Amino acid sequence: MAQTQRITIIRAGSWRSTLASLFARAGHAVTIWTRSAEKAETIRRERRIEAPVLVEFPDTLVATANLQEALSAPDIVIFCCPSQSLRETVGLCKELIDKTRLPILISAVKGLELATFKRMSEVIIETLPQSRVACLSGPNLAAEIISGMPAAAVVACEFAEVASQLQATLTLPKFRLYSNTDIIGVELGGTLKNIIAIAAGVSDGLALGANAKAALLTRGLAEITRLAVNLGAKPMTMAGLAGMGDLLATTAGPSSRNYKLGFELAKGRRTEEILASMKVAVEGVPTAQAVCELSKRLKLDMPIAVQVEATLKGESSPEKAIMALMSRPLASE
Repeated sequence: MAQTQRITIIRAGSWRSTLASLFARAGHAVTIWTRSAEKAETIRRERRIEAPVLVEFPDTLVATANLQEALSAPDIVIFCCPSQSLRETVGLCKELIDKTRLPILISAVKGLELATFKRMSEVIIETLPQSRVACLSGPNLAAEIISGMPAAAVVACEFAEVASQLQATLTLPKFRLYSNTDIIGVELGGTLKNIIAIAAGVSDGLALGANAKAALLTRGLAEITRLAVNLGAKPMTMAGLAGMGDLLATTAGPSSRNYKLGFELAKGRRTEEILASMKVAVEGVPTAQAVCELSKRLKLDMPIAVQVEATLKGESSPEKAIMALMSRPLASE
């Protein structure tokens, strides 16, 4: 393994716990920061978590509700928080990070900021402009990874040496990382596929069959690639782990929050009711809103995103949305 690193993971959630467990078990010194002193104390006392699955934490992992303590001297800081709270979270860290020895900052957040339509790395750089910022994305269902199943992901940074350094440091026997300098494409792939995952959940919830789902995923990948390339991504990135790979994993079944939301919509439940019962952030919801607004500004055709947003808002039904897509004007592929 590469040299031991001091890694701080900011905020709560199953992906945070997965990464923390993964890197701590590999021998890195991992600190979890959570807003809740009670939650930090529970982790310190019980040395385990029960979600996404029950797992014991190694001694190299510590938890704290003291942000200054968490940011005292990390080599790497990983942000795991809902997309709409990332700017606030980075702002809390701004004055506590040592400007003479800036750690590498990694976004493990998949979303767009609604107020600005900015990617997560852009939000971080705006707040900490001298930082080296990377993102981590790919087909990474937390429950599978924390259970020890093999997985691959992409770590991207515009600076190739930083991406390669992180790849060497964070790659593990069952967690293989690929490096990439197309941070725009990697971030957008991980973000935009959530919209298609909602649509895939609707398709399966309506029992429309394998043919319909295959068509949806294929046209969905074409749709998100169209937007991503227009925003500066490389087309080939969308055919890789952060694009097609993440899309396939997120649309496979109820392990994905976005898929689960779509599946429940197909039962006739309202978006607000489903989200209240899930009690977690479902990034496809704000992403659909942001993407539909972006597509209007850029004059891009995003029919699946439009129907997903209309269904989420209650302006259409799952059945009507499917028929709207099927009755579009004929076109070449």
